Amino acid sequence: MKKIEIKYNPFLISTEILIDNKKPKANSSLNFGKLRLQEWAGNLPDILVSEYSDKNYEVDFTGTQADFDDLKIAFKSQSKKVEVAVFNHHCTPDVADVEADVDKIFEEIKKGKVDALRDESIIAAFEKAKNQEFEINVIATMSSGKSTLINALLGKQLMPAKMEATTATIVKIIDTDQNSFLAIAFDAFGKEIFRNEDVSLDVMKEWNDDERVSSIEIHGRIPCVDSVGMKLVLVDTPGPNNARDERHKTLTYKMLSDSDKSLVLFVMNGQALGITDEKELLDFVCQCMNSGGKQSRERFIFVMNKMDDFKPNPKDDGLDCIEKALKSAKVDLESRKIYEPNIFPVSSLVALELRSEDEEPFALDNFKRKIRKYDSFHFESYYHYSHLPHVVRLKFEDDLKVADDDTKIEIHSGIVSIEKAIGQYINKYARTIKVYDLVQAFNDRLTELAAIAAIQEEIRQNSAKKEELDLAIREIRNKIQMGQSAQVLAAMIDKIDLMKDVENEVDMCLLSLVAKINKIIFRYNNSSKVLKSEAEKQIKEIQNESDAILNQLNVRIETILNNTFIRLCNIIIDQYKSYIKDLGIVFNDNALSINPLNFVAEELTDLSDLLAEKIKKEDEGQFRNKTIRESYQEKKINWFWKPSQWGSVRYETKYRDKIVREWVTKYVEYVNMSEVVSSYFEPIQLQLDEAKIESLKHVKNETSRIKLSLNQILLDINLVLEQKLNELQISINEANTTAEAIIEQQENLKWMQSIIDRVNKLIKF
Repeated sequence: MKKIEIKYNPFLISTEILIDNKKPKANSSLNFGKLRLQEWAGNLPDILVSEYSDKNYEVDFTGTQADFDDLKIAFKSQSKKVEVAVFNHHCTPDVADVEADVDKIFEEIKKGKVDALRDESIIAAFEKAKNQEFEINVIATMSSGKSTLINALLGKQLMPAKMEATTATIVKIIDTDQNSFLAIAFDAFGKEIFRNEDVSLDVMKEWNDDERVSSIEIHGRIPCVDSVGMKLVLVDTPGPNNARDERHKTLTYKMLSDSDKSLVLFVMNGQALGITDEKELLDFVCQCMNSGGKQSRERFIFVMNKMDDFKPNPKDDGLDCIEKALKSAKVDLESRKIYEPNIFPVSSLVALELRSEDEEPFALDNFKRKIRKYDSFHFESYYHYSHLPHVVRLKFEDDLKVADDDTKIEIHSGIVSIEKAIGQYINKYARTIKVYDLVQAFNDRLTELAAIAAIQEEIRQNSAKKEELDLAIREIRNKIQMGQSAQVLAAMIDKIDLMKDVENEVDMCLLSLVAKINKIIFRYNNSSKVLKSEAEKQIKEIQNESDAILNQLNVRIETILNNTFIRLCNIIIDQYKSYIKDLGIVFNDNALSINPLNFVAEELTDLSDLLAEKIKKEDEGQFRNKTIRESYQEKKINWFWKPSQWGSVRYETKYRDKIVREWVTKYVEYVNMSEVVSSYFEPIQLQLDEAKIESLKHVKNETSRIKLSLNQILLDINLVLEQKLNELQISINEANTTAEAIIEQQENLKWMQSIIDRVNKLIKF
């Protein structure tokens, strides 16, 4: 039996593994780098069997309880491949505890004696990290009750709810402390056109019907936010087939492909599963879910709405009973390779009528009778579909024992289960990033000040070191001023080449889309004679499918390019860190050293944040290829007829059958759909090739621009380093020598070092 020791840090996203006290080989698949545990845990059993030819293990894990639970699930799901005799867990504090400790430390810093740590920019950075927003995108097909679900989460009738596709705009609801809802409407160019201090349902209906309105931003209290530790943003997203604005379709696909930036509530009408409108959307969701391991699977919450209208008894025939409907949805999703989907049965209308104190709560009154008579209407209890963890199940059991009638109904409606799932996801993923950002908000500046204070203290204890320090600072400064650093930097940046990687990724993307097109063409291979009326219906379906392919092409190529630019920036910054570290001086006895990285860590963090923000803003379309959509529309010359232009284009009518009945002669027209579809996709396939050419051209140009821009920014950081080293030299030359000043400086150094140690213990273990 082999012993595997795993230490996983969700704040730094780092993994350390030992097998029988030995590190894996350099080329081992166990070197997971910056992958989250949820991305590699499912592959771990296979890797162990492959690399160590052993099926029996003892697992020793250091990390949070949530991550340990995921690791155990991964091993148990692969129990036929590996057997774990013992699971040892060294539990580290969960994210909420760490977050609270970071808050306490920052309060101490603000009250401390070091003025430089009370700088407004540091406080602003900390507050920005503390108030990070987290998006929950709600997406659905027609008549699913999406607006009712959002209203239930808000506890207020705010979003228009009809039987048709109503969301013509993108609506963002941002959590604040106010009870009223301030709303602002914007046009397609981001210009404010309406504002309402206390928006109502009627006003929202008017804005939604106004073609000038492209997006709406609402500020108000989201009740379920209290327990998740993040500032929630609920986004009501138009489905790709419902959006009034063409850009909204692309943004929807873009949102789905962003694997770690948001949570997705996919709302389905339990009474209309598997409709054509969902097909392309679910296929794309499948691709997104399969690309990112367990986190991607947990990111999608499938909400089966209107389940209070179903029958309670599993013995009933058909899909109109609760259990059979849920099973059918699960089978349908898994047929699309969406395995182990998180499916939540819910009655959002019941929850809304309860929370908004509706004057005519018809659904609520009916539901009260049903839950008294049938346990099958206790929607929180379908854990084998929702996969809520055991701790949540126990909490529900405890709550139900002491809850009043309204609270019981609220839990049974399923809405609380969805809110728990939201909280679970945010705690596991988003809040760990938030904690790291909170620490970085002050840690870089703290480390820099502590490094300066330590150098000053060393020199006070050994005055001979002052001359060596002066020499070291002059040497670094000379390298910068003589241009050596600029030449080294330029050469280092120029060597980085990611073009081959981009070409491979684009090729893989195009191959998958070509396969989709070929599948559609093959579907119509035997459709040489189709009634014109039926052909019109088929053509609408093909249009939807081709639009989805083009939107996905845009999104997937933009994602590839943006990820490439992020990777390029990170490589350059990491190499710069190595380069600048090499400028440092370590004195012979190691008693005194200068690490220039300590002096510009804050600037590098700011640069990383700036680049991330810049890429995020450009995400929506700096590379918006005429290649893909506009050229395609220009070249789409062989397309189907328009109803007003019968006979004017190529594919009007291929056959006519003469039918004579009771002295009436009638002609029935047919279309060769096989020929139509094949010709229709010819220009699209050509555009895929053009998309590749334009993509690589764009990468080449943008890479050159980024390299030049970053080179200049890093040279500016060199000047900041030089300035700070000069300030260090001056501060040492002018250092106070009175006993009181020395004691104060020593106390400050000791205090700063204790803070650094406490912070490191929180996020480094």
